[in-house]
Amino acid sequence: MRLAEAIQTLRQAYGRAETESVHAVPGRFRTLVDVVAGTGSRTAEGPTVGQLDRPDELAELPLEALKEALKQTGRDPRRAAALQGLARWWPQDDPTQDWCDDHQRRREELTAVRGVGHELVDRILLLVLEVPTMPLSRAAIRVGCRHGWSGLESEYEEWQHLYRQAAEVAGESLSETDRLIRQVGQSHCGTRPKCDGCPLESLLPDGGPYEPE
Repeated sequence: MRLAEAIQTLRQAYGRAETESVHAVPGRFRTLVDVVAGTGSRTAEGPTVGQLDRPDELAELPLEALKEALKQTGRDPRRAAALQGLARWWPQDDPTQDWCDDHQRRREELTAVRGVGHELVDRILLLVLEVPTMPLSRAAIRVGCRHGWSGLESEYEEWQHLYRQAAEVAGESLSETDRLIRQVGQSHCGTRPKCDGCPLESLLPDGGPYEPE
């Protein structure tokens, strides 16, 4: 299928991601912080910075103090309120396998957290709880629509099936597929397509890209 070919093409163009940090492992609250607010710098110190690892303490921080801690570590302070909501959602101990396996309930709970949109829900499920789901970023939708592999009228599950099947055929993980698609989105497939020099230019329809927006 053409999307699988696209994933393989992007892998050849961009290479593989650098080795993840030892901290970026599923089931840890620090991984959730990294997914939501960015990985930032791990060299910053201070009592408030240390609370980023502890959901019970992070949840009780004054919002401005949390924003400052995120700034100090090079993360996005705009994610502070969402992080506090997620800290209250996080189980007291690290998640058990049974807790992670209840995919539908976890999705419903995450969707109810203020400031957490559908794409971020998918990214948390994928990278933190290891649920096989593709984050449907704007880049993922644009790449699919502009190449004619799917359309804006497609349902969520149709998009999920498309990307899961393509990743499997391409022999790639969903997390790496997400990274590759976001990278081509940032460089070429933004609000306006920049097809010249795009690794996926040869896979465009004969008449050029379809416009989904």
